[in-house]
Amino acid sequence: MLTTLLLFIGILVIVVIGHEFGHFIVAKWNGVKVEEFGFGLPPKIWGFKPKNSETEYNINALPIGGYVKLLGEEGDNIDNPRSFASKKPWQRIAILSAGVIMNIIIAVIAFTIVGMMGTQAVIDESEINSDKFSNMTTLIATVAKDSPAEKADLRFGDEIQTIAGVKVITQDEVTNKIKENIGKPVEIVVKRGSETLTKTVEPRENPPEGQGAVGISTQLTGMQKLSFFDSFKLAFIRIYVIISTTLYILGQMIMSLFTQAPLPAEADVTGPIGLVQVVGDVRDLGIGYIITFIGLISTSLALFNILPIPALDGGRIVFVVIEWIKGSPVTQSLENKFHIVGYSVLMLLTLLVTIRDIIKLF
Repeated sequence: MLTTLLLFIGILVIVVIGHEFGHFIVAKWNGVKVEEFGFGLPPKIWGFKPKNSETEYNINALPIGGYVKLLGEEGDNIDNPRSFASKKPWQRIAILSAGVIMNIIIAVIAFTIVGMMGTQAVIDESEINSDKFSNMTTLIATVAKDSPAEKADLRFGDEIQTIAGVKVITQDEVTNKIKENIGKPVEIVVKRGSETLTKTVEPRENPPEGQGAVGISTQLTGMQKLSFFDSFKLAFIRIYVIISTTLYILGQMIMSLFTQAPLPAEADVTGPIGLVQVVGDVRDLGIGYIITFIGLISTSLALFNILPIPALDGGRIVFVVIEWIKGSPVTQSLENKFHIVGYSVLMLLTLLVTIRDIIKLF
């Protein structure tokens, strides 16, 4: 558990410090004084201000975010040329959006590395003899709740090696071997990261609709190593898919508030504790999955921050754009109230999701 927690914090350091470094460096380029650079949210645990530096670097108690504190970010010191408030609208937008851009850069780097390392690609059974793929295997894609697979501790990402002592590769081979053993215990050998595990499962005769005898869905995959340029192009495709899928799910969630439309299965929200559990699963699958997870989290953080929600980068950009259009700033007290309300709502949602994650553990 300690290793998983440290890995989780390490991933947060990469995506959060990267995000805040984007704000930091673009603020510096535009001549804005950066008073603080913090990882985590207060209270402060440790702070350090290098000699001849105008910036204090802090580590805070709650490792769920970060911040840079700019001179004049609350609209004050407008007459000071080093103040954020004194800068032109396009400069402030550049500073506010720099964290999102940095997260996209981190995601591109992560996905490019994974592509060059070799990534598990979902393939069609017609490509079994293709030279493009190696180490072909069938992976567990989903595990149904309360199914024999879940009770046997089969997990997402497990590579199915043998069923009842017989080596299986394709999805058809997996399905047929399970059917042959309906109603009796059968050993399934899977590879999970560097471990080879043997699980005993009893396929059901009359499973719930859509679950199958064992309660798993599978995907045929193969290892595919790409060139740098192909990996680089694929990185942008992956980012597009993550963003478009997330926006679709958000749209469905919003629609469900006003209609009877059911939520998609992917609409389950996870807080910090739930993410720690996910990191534990990813860690078991190997370094490639860890790097992929960094890319996923960094992309999600970029999208979340650019949304026009008060207290987030996107919400602050909205107020700068309004000022740019109308030729004068929104009253600072009014803007501050919007951001305080937005921040409070976000913290409340985080607390509620965290409580739900804790309840799930029991």
